[in-house]
Amino acid sequence: MNDQNALSTIVTSSNIDLAIAGWLQAHGKTIIEGEEGREIRHTRTSKAYEETITLYRATLAQIGLDVDSDVSQVVMIAQRFASFSSRHGRAAKTTINQRLATLSSFYEYALARQLLRIEVNPIRLIKREKVQQYAGAQPLDAEDVAARLKSIDRSTALGKRDYALLAVLLQTGRRLHEVADLQWRHVTLQGQKATLTFDHCKGGKVMHDTLPAPVARALLEWLHEAYGRDLARLPADTPLWMVLSRNTQQHGKPLGIQAVADLCEKYLNVSKVHATRHTWAHNMIEAGATINEIQARLGHESLATTGRYVAMLQSAENRHADTLAAMLGIE
Repeated sequence: MNDQNALSTIVTSSNIDLAIAGWLQAHGKTIIEGEEGREIRHTRTSKAYEETITLYRATLAQIGLDVDSDVSQVVMIAQRFASFSSRHGRAAKTTINQRLATLSSFYEYALARQLLRIEVNPIRLIKREKVQQYAGAQPLDAEDVAARLKSIDRSTALGKRDYALLAVLLQTGRRLHEVADLQWRHVTLQGQKATLTFDHCKGGKVMHDTLPAPVARALLEWLHEAYGRDLARLPADTPLWMVLSRNTQQHGKPLGIQAVADLCEKYLNVSKVHATRHTWAHNMIEAGATINEIQARLGHESLATTGRYVAMLQSAENRHADTLAAMLGIE
């Protein structure tokens, strides 16, 4: 975007539009003007934020309001918006809290820059839902997981991909989207091991995991099957997990989040991929890891413990990696 166009956009935008644009940019949305037109790039957070604020503003507009209208009215609409579910009538408690947190983030950004007519964050007036954290946490049985992994037919391209993907999920304990979003640029090979870089973890963290030889070998077997032996020539943005389909339009595209969830359902008999994260934490305890190590590698923080975790958060080496891989029968 040239300087004249940028200035024109700023002059013609309302304060609310400017607040939304700035807020989204702060969370990773970028607009690039090129010879072939405008390209919009999102982080996962900025995309989710944009969808939420757009729907919220549209809901307000239905009764002639906007985000900085009378606070008492905005509070009522915001509460209804956060609670709405077209399928179930009322959204899950975690969804409600997530929507409220997103809206609150916007208001805090806009109010700090004096871009709204109101002076208070209306979301602060809404009581959050009480959620029992990790109430549904249930690790998978290690022996059962080992048997299920062993049953995957690794003589096929599909089997190689699915085995490697599940091995990475179970070995690292990373979240669904963090593993699904992996590209070739996130892989660093080191002899028989490989380090994965997860650059969009919760809280904006960049995390690293060094895979032990068996897991690294499974990953490379899949990548050689998918892309050939000369991986050094792969473009940096090549997806680690791609669709294998007879449909030529879909074949080779990045494997989506739902597809990864379907693989967990198929092979591990769990409907939620987060079960692999719970399993990782449980198996780390069984492998002899300390609670501090587990918290650090999960990326969890607290004011009381951040200092103790910094060193481990910056390290990719997990000294329990080989034991963990052996427990899961990854070979």
